[in-house]
Amino acid sequence: MRYRSVIDMHFVNRMQAVGWQPIALAIAFAVVLAIGAILGAQGPEAVAGMHEGMRFNGAIFAILGPMIGYGFTSMGQYFPLALGLGVTRREFATGVSLVFLGNAVVYSVLITIGKIIEVATDGFGLHIRFFDVLYVGTGPAWQTLIQSFLVLLATMLLGAAITTVFLRFGQGFLWTAGAVLALLVVALLAGIVFLDGFGRALLDLLTMGWWSWMGVIAAIGLASAAVWLLLVRRTQVR
Repeated sequence: MRYRSVIDMHFVNRMQAVGWQPIALAIAFAVVLAIGAILGAQGPEAVAGMHEGMRFNGAIFAILGPMIGYGFTSMGQYFPLALGLGVTRREFATGVSLVFLGNAVVYSVLITIGKIIEVATDGFGLHIRFFDVLYVGTGPAWQTLIQSFLVLLATMLLGAAITTVFLRFGQGFLWTAGAVLALLVVALLAGIVFLDGFGRALLDLLTMGWWSWMGVIAAIGLASAAVWLLLVRRTQVR
């Protein structure tokens, strides 16, 4: 049952555990409300354009910063502390997994409730979109619940995996990962500019169906979890 001490450990810093996430959401929401109030005074055409354009509003992603930071902190700060207290690596992984799952459930439910209220009140009376956006699902509420859960869980697992790989392989990993990402960006840009039909194929890929995207997000989460769980058994404390 020592995995419970790992869970308790994550709640010692209350701001990190339950503070920064709602603060980030509240600030982003306030900005969107202000935009809605300003454009609302510009007439029906401006309001209609804003409502449609906000389908791609990424303000909801403000929560992803604290979430991926949670993954970083779990491995970078709590991992050595837990091992120093005699917690086994298996118990640590179990405790962190429960923390990640709990956070994903709580905030995906919060986002889904926010979407239901937003749709019912026509964007809180301002015709805005904050919760009812492409990135957490513009379909039924159950889609938003699933999509939000998968995105949040994958984000935390990715943060934990990145930190674990860094602890295992050192700074060289960061340089290698940065170089690979840069090469991918260059390759994509070159394909769009020089290859006929590449841009259309890329657009088709990005606009694939909802279930396909859920599979991609789930695959990222599973790959991150696999890397994290594999390396956490071998990573040395620094």
